[in-house]
Amino acid sequence: MNKIRNFEDVLADYEKMIFYLLNKWNIRDPEKEFYQEATIALWKAYESYDPARGKFSTYAYFRMEKALLSVIRKQTRQQEKQEKFIKMEKANPDRVVVFLQEGIDPYLLARLEGVLTEKQMTWFQLYVLEDLSVKAIARKERVTTAAVKNWARAAKPKIRRVLRSED
Repeated sequence: MNKIRNFEDVLADYEKMIFYLLNKWNIRDPEKEFYQEATIALWKAYESYDPARGKFSTYAYFRMEKALLSVIRKQTRQQEKQEKFIKMEKANPDRVVVFLQEGIDPYLLARLEGVLTEKQMTWFQLYVLEDLSVKAIARKERVTTAAVKNWARAAKPKIRRVLRSED
């Protein structure tokens, strides 16, 4: 590709190709996530194109299609994992599936359960998710309010670490 052309011109020329690929794969893209991935792939093609290896349009098409299919595969894998997790949760009557119904990320919840102690998880479930007061939790668990506050004090740094690692 002649690097004298700037990328904005290339994008304007190949934008129809992006929309063609989105249509070809029946991709609904309200957040423009797929469009952005195709644009990034076009940029990478623009940067790495070698004229000796063939036409730019063929190379760009290949790179964009590959990028879109990668996003589709990634989303499919995530959905399969989530469905498997939900199925596993429903099969285990000891666990509360209410969290899933309230929109809590099941992967985050599983990570928290792996980090928090049983009492800290009890505080998290009752205080954070069910919005009970410290006094109500203490009554329900038949402990002092100081004990519940200690659970919270120990749980909060662990939760922060998990949330930071999610970013």
